Amino acid sequence: MTINIDPIIGRLGPFQFGWYGLIMAVAVIAGTVLFSRGLAKRGISPSHALGIAIIAVPCGVIGARVFHIFDHLGYYWENPGEIIGLRLVGLAIYGVVIGGLLGLVVYCRWKKLPVLRVIDSTALAFPVGQIIGKFANIINGDTWGYPTGLPWGFTYTNPNSFIPDDLLGVATHPTPVYEQLWLLVMVGALLWVIPRLKVDGLAILLYFWLYSVGRFFISFYRVNVSVFWGLREAQVIGLVVIVLAPVLAYLLISRHRNRLKEGAVLGKIGPAAAKPNKAGGKANKPAGKAGKSGRSRS
Repeated sequence: MTINIDPIIGRLGPFQFGWYGLIMAVAVIAGTVLFSRGLAKRGISPSHALGIAIIAVPCGVIGARVFHIFDHLGYYWENPGEIIGLRLVGLAIYGVVIGGLLGLVVYCRWKKLPVLRVIDSTALAFPVGQIIGKFANIINGDTWGYPTGLPWGFTYTNPNSFIPDDLLGVATHPTPVYEQLWLLVMVGALLWVIPRLKVDGLAILLYFWLYSVGRFFISFYRVNVSVFWGLREAQVIGLVVIVLAPVLAYLLISRHRNRLKEGAVLGKIGPAAAKPNKAGGKANKPAGKAGKSGRSRS
């Protein structure tokens, strides 16, 4: 498949408008709508969605940029003047999620909202937003794969695309499409599983775990620098998430069960205190109802 689309839509004086910004704006809007619906399903006012987005989106952009620089540290070490910018590829999605969630936590603390329940409301918003956002990567050619002879390879021919010059006109693995397909599978799985989850925090952990599994394998087809054992940085981060997510899920479930047990014990103690004693006497009256001679002084 040949892609000959200029990443730049047009220019107005010193400003230029690209497909990347337009598509990402659509992704943010769609994600915010889904997030508001997730809040409503969890008994939280959907009006908080816009307030959270106003804080979380800039935090996500900053986080994405930080992770992007980390992913291309060698380049930015040699070109420090380009550290400030908006190009967000590579590990950027981890930065978007982590930065956005940090902004969300700040808002929740401010408004005294249940943090884990609000975070769980993003579990569907993130993958849907990613599916939309990947169309920007497809147009830009900024997440290219290795050369391939497969019939579904992407061949970039526009000189303004972000793919290296030596790969212009060469068919490469369409790694953004691979991610989109995996994200669609994730959305289906999350739609089925989330309504069955009874513990706050499990939905977002499931999202992280599923995404990391897919990203680990897709990265084998994507051109990135290996850090050790032949693994890319995204794969190393993915392995950490794959291991940690089940551990955190176990801790959340254990805490939930302990709270249920504590509630059951307290529920039994309350009624027992009001029952007559075994000697046949009546239960002690509350101090406030003692006789006149036995009134207590405060």
